[in-house]
Amino acid sequence: MYQEIDFQLQPDNFCFRKDVYPLARIHDIRVKKLGFFDNIVQLLFWIFIFSGAVWLATPLLEQVPLWWQILVACLTIIGFVFAVFRLARYALQIEFMHVDETGLQWVNIARSYSRQDSALFEQQVLKLKAVLSSNA
Repeated sequence: MYQEIDFQLQPDNFCFRKDVYPLARIHDIRVKKLGFFDNIVQLLFWIFIFSGAVWLATPLLEQVPLWWQILVACLTIIGFVFAVFRLARYALQIEFMHVDETGLQWVNIARSYSRQDSALFEQQVLKLKAVLSSNA
């Protein structure tokens, strides 16, 4: 869980732990409620990390020994379970102007599954929006 001291609003910067975002490059901030489809990429990523190499080394599942099939299944299940515990329900995002050709895009600052963190994220949104509107 996050604490209020993890977020700092300085005169020219918005800080989250060790990350620093200049206020001049922040255009907007929001709390996004994440669903399954928002987390599907992360889910697939962790499954691939745990079992991707084994799947790539398997030409046809019917042609490999039984122990190999069991290994593939176990690693896939472990990756899925690990990913499920890493899924988030809420994300604090800023609309940030990058200095390279990436341009303006929404960036996840923090992600959490807790409702208490969601309330803390909402507080940060109100604080930062007040500063952004006064600077505009």
